[in-house]
Amino acid sequence: MKKTFKIISYILFALVLFSLGFAAVRYFDEIRTMSSLKPIEGTDLYTMEFFSDYHFDEFLETGANSNIEYYDYVNKVVDNSVSIGAAASSSNIDACSAFTFKDSSGYRYMARNYDYRTNPVMLLVTSPDDAYKSISTVNLNCLGFNSENLPNMLDFRLFGAPYFPTDGVNEKGISVSLLQVNFSRKQKEQDKTTIGIYAAVRLILDHADTVDKAVELLEEYNIYFDSSLMAHLFVADSKGNSELIEFVDGKTHVIENFEPFQIASNFNCTEEEFDEDGYVYPQEYSKWLRNSGGISAYDSEYSAYVRYDFMRDTLYNSSGILSMDDAFKLLENVASPSNLQYSVVYNMTDLRATVITDNDWEKRTTAALSRVKG
Repeated sequence: MKKTFKIISYILFALVLFSLGFAAVRYFDEIRTMSSLKPIEGTDLYTMEFFSDYHFDEFLETGANSNIEYYDYVNKVVDNSVSIGAAASSSNIDACSAFTFKDSSGYRYMARNYDYRTNPVMLLVTSPDDAYKSISTVNLNCLGFNSENLPNMLDFRLFGAPYFPTDGVNEKGISVSLLQVNFSRKQKEQDKTTIGIYAAVRLILDHADTVDKAVELLEEYNIYFDSSLMAHLFVADSKGNSELIEFVDGKTHVIENFEPFQIASNFNCTEEEFDEDGYVYPQEYSKWLRNSGGISAYDSEYSAYVRYDFMRDTLYNSSGILSMDDAFKLLENVASPSNLQYSVVYNMTDLRATVITDNDWEKRTTAALSRVKG
């Protein structure tokens, strides 16, 4: 009897080991992904490397016509028992600023502020099998995280992170940022799949190797916008090319750049007037400038214009050449003093991202395509 019991015990133990071994092999990439989650001490920032398949090309085959459909698909990718997306519907990215520049060595950069209420932020490195490797920044509020509900390596919602990039740079040196505007609309064509603006950013990071290719990719799809996020896309590369892609009156408008820098703020340049020096010049704004007595980026309804002109003034005077410290100082000068979730500078030449969160300008974290360090 004792011998029989011992044999049964050995068999059960062997089965448990086999099951654990099978699970470890079957979910090896998922385990590596979750184990790579790292909080950066003293910040609202997390870093993570994504080793598993996030099935984005499969999503592109069917697309989504609304946020509800998009979250339904992401929930299936993550786990049907986990619901994400509720926190993302109230997005209010109304004071973002972005610009391109180069340093004295000729390295090219894109910098941007994400002026939004404080929430956890992720620097995410993705390495898909059939697409380009990239670093992107993710507002984890889109996955339902906030200051009271922080991410941990056992939370399956993190598998949805690749679906919500707000900006990033890929291995081809292509960088992209989305910035909110008052209105965006792209004509819907029946023979094209529909995607949203977050998916459009992921599409560029995964598949664009030139700025022109980014535009071509966007033209292959309908793009839906809802009231929570109307946006234009700012795209640049390591060779000094950049374009602002806007969706006005149902058409795609590409604003090419012929200077050593380019700027984006929270208005569609397609619809605005500029003076001969490239500064914003709508009549009402010009009148306000003459009578304001002093300029503060957050003191009026013309905040987006003030920030745009301040960035242009700084970059024009420097011929588009800044150091990393200069770039962060410029970001600080045009950032919201109370609602800055993060600021990031992407090195499109050396393929790195340097981030600060929550107006803490002294605490920078750098991520590279191959590794992450504090």
